[in-house]
Amino acid sequence: MKPQDNDEVEQAAWAEFVGQLSAHLAAQWPALPERLGERYAAFVEHAVREAEKRGFDSAAAVARYVNLCFVWGPSFQDKPGFEWASGLLGAQGIGPWGIVHQLVRRSLVELQRLPDARIEPATLLSADGRLIDSFGHLGRRGALRPPEPPPRPRRACDLEAVELRLLEPAVAEHYVHVGGEWQRVALAAPAPLRIDGANPAPRTVGVLSRPPGERPQARLQLRSRSHAVCDDAVHPSLRFGGPHGLWRWQGHETRAVNWPVATRAQPAPAAGPGSAIAEETTPETTLLELQVCGLRDEGQAIGSVATQVWVWPAAQWWLEVQRAAPAAAPVSGDGREAPRGVTRCRLECDGQPHDMAPLRQGFEQGLDRATGQALQDLLSAWSHVEGLTAPRLEGQLALLVGRAAFTWGWKLSENGLAGPAFMRLLGEIEMQACQAELSFEGELAIAESRSRIVLRCAATAPLRQQLRREASELPLLPVMDAAVARFRLPFEAEVLPLAGDSATLLRPTGPCSGALVGEAGLRPRTTGGSGFEWFAALRLEPVSLPVEWVDPVLGRHSRLQALFAAKDLFNWRLG
Repeated sequence: MKPQDNDEVEQAAWAEFVGQLSAHLAAQWPALPERLGERYAAFVEHAVREAEKRGFDSAAAVARYVNLCFVWGPSFQDKPGFEWASGLLGAQGIGPWGIVHQLVRRSLVELQRLPDARIEPATLLSADGRLIDSFGHLGRRGALRPPEPPPRPRRACDLEAVELRLLEPAVAEHYVHVGGEWQRVALAAPAPLRIDGANPAPRTVGVLSRPPGERPQARLQLRSRSHAVCDDAVHPSLRFGGPHGLWRWQGHETRAVNWPVATRAQPAPAAGPGSAIAEETTPETTLLELQVCGLRDEGQAIGSVATQVWVWPAAQWWLEVQRAAPAAAPVSGDGREAPRGVTRCRLECDGQPHDMAPLRQGFEQGLDRATGQALQDLLSAWSHVEGLTAPRLEGQLALLVGRAAFTWGWKLSENGLAGPAFMRLLGEIEMQACQAELSFEGELAIAESRSRIVLRCAATAPLRQQLRREASELPLLPVMDAAVARFRLPFEAEVLPLAGDSATLLRPTGPCSGALVGEAGLRPRTTGGSGFEWFAALRLEPVSLPVEWVDPVLGRHSRLQALFAAKDLFNWRLG
């Protein structure tokens, strides 16, 4: 047996509903079917079609509209004197159930006003209630029997206004750079967030607070004023749910209530505090719901208020790094470490100092040691140049030397509590990404010639920037792009003939090629998570020098003298 099509089932169910409605209204208003006789069924079907055309999508709303057609006549909204009904049917933002409710309420007023009304207002009110009792459990056409019948509010129940206020802020100060000095200054409390007919609830409310157990924690306060209440033991109903569980308040309790909010515990970066700058941590997400029926006798209802409360860490950080380059000195070839400069660090969170030993060691044991090893590698490579004897290297090589200071921390948006917070960052960098003063020396023998060769790399790559992000519209990544310097420090060569028995003379025929190249500064973390890490990379381009020598007997000869092959010297990051 072929299964019956679902559309056919629904059409049959709707026809059954119309028949039941027709019988219900005939029993409720017997005079009209007696007067219309055989035309009664057509009257009901016409009124049902009018209800659907006017946007009434549920069976109960259709029934209530058709009932008003029994009171006022078919298509009553199009008749003179019923402009109020036409206006309500064209109203925006009220919804079908709200419109039919207001049609009924206004009809009660009109019946009360008419001296010769044939129907008492109380009679209409009673009839309307019985319709909701009979058909309120039904859905809409095409889905007439929903698994969970929607509740059908009958009495006005709505909000007039709601206010959310940060009662106890978790952060009262942040760091600013004023007159060349870093200071902590007071933060103004965000303005209360008002929700009413002209100001809908934002999708997200942003708050700054601290993890559970830490103080001070932020407290949110909600105050509400009702327009009308169906039952003060039920509405308004306030719920605040999250990792803490579900907190509830009912009725008069919602007039003024406050509660603490906490963010997630934030683990420190593996390399220690301060090694990750401007880390954008995940907020704690909670749900705030203030429920009412959302029904008014007149005008547009506000309805229930629902928004997510996102709670970010309130901590405000400040970091200062000062690094001095080591003094120029000869590089030994016995593996001993080159002299190191001095690194000083200061880190504060909300005015409280943190241990800086891990961060300082990251620079000294990481970057400075890698730089010293690079000098050893350069000397070793210089020692293997073909024809070179008595190799020497003297000078200085340092990366990320100078001073840099940053402050960062979450900040509420320009709209205060409305909308998500953003990562605020201020930075001042006065550094040399790379500072090189290197002098390679040795005696170079080619054919019968002997010469003293000096290869120098003496240059700096500045990294000087003012970084500023104090508005959510400005993305953080483009701001931090300026915190990276890419450099190329070229080599220069000098060849000086040495006295000897041979008359062969060596001389360069063009400039030396090749350079120290790399980049240094702050980049997005490469070990997972957000924020920015210190890094430095140094490479050696192939270095060569075009030379020629003139032999009195054999004549003129030339070649490209290779000095250094391409080599990755180091790739360091703090993390």
